[in-house]
Parts: sequence; structure tokens; C-alpha cells
Amino acid sequence: MIEFEYKGIQIEVAAENQQINYKDSGNHHRTRFERDVRVFVHFWDFVIWNGNLQELAFVKSCLQYFMQGCWKRSNKEGGKIDLAKGLHHEDFDAGRSSLYFVARQKDKKHYLQISLQQAGETVHEIYLDGQETIMLDIAIAKAIGLLTPYKSQGA
Repeated sequence: MIEFEYKGIQIEVAAENQQINYKDSGNHHRTRFERDVRVFVHFWDFVIWNGNLQELAFVKSCLQYFMQGCWKRSNKEGGKIDLAKGLHHEDFDAGRSSLYFVARQKDKKHYLQISLQQAGETVHEIYLDGQETIMLDIAIAKAIGLLTPYKSQGA
């Protein structure tokens, strides 16, 4: 199991290996191994379930875009990074949850603001500097790299 936790952001990766014995067409005994990987990313109460690649790619692209903006503007004072993106979940019980990634600037330093809004109110928010953003990007990349295709239950 791999775990990452930082400022309310949690990444959990669990893998279970299963040995399967079978006979091939020549009636020879064979063994194969299947790995079931579960990836969950929690931004407080906003959860990206079981390796949803589209949502993980969205988060990773926001992190990458912010980092590239920081590097481009490292020798320019006051250069603005144009980043304001949101990821939305609809829940019957909890209503709409939105996770926002916004580039901010204070005292000529760039920060990535990550905030969670529920029912239109901000319930959690953090500011990450460039180094913290790189750290989160590495953890998300590792989680994406460990994803494997899964066997559908109907097959």
C-alpha cells in the first residue's frame, strides 16, 4: 500500500495480487497472476474514486500547467499565471461539490490555491508553493502510473 497525506490531500494506492491456476489448450498446468489496483485521491471530502483516469489527468494537468507557469515567470516580476479550473461532482445526498485550482500571486510569489466548495460555500482551501505543487504532482503521477486495466464484472 502506498499512502500520501499533505494538508488534507490524501492519496491511497492498494494492490492485491491473485494467483490463478489453469490448464492451457495442450492440457498443461499454467499459472498467471492478476493484480487488482485501487487508487483513491481525497481532497478533503472530494474523492476521486478507484482511479478515474479522466479526473486524475485533470488534476495532474492543472498541477503541470501551474508549475510551467512558475518556471516561465521565474525571472519576470509580476507575471500572471492564467489558471482557474474546476472539477465537479453531483451527489444526491450532499449536492454539488466543486474542487477548484486557481493560480494566485502574493508578494511577487506564485501559489496554487486548491479549494473545495460544497453548496456554493468554500469549506476547505490551501495554498501550495512551487515545491509543494511538485511534491503533489509526483504523488499523483505515481498513482496514475500504478493504474491497471480492470476486468469488468460481466466478463
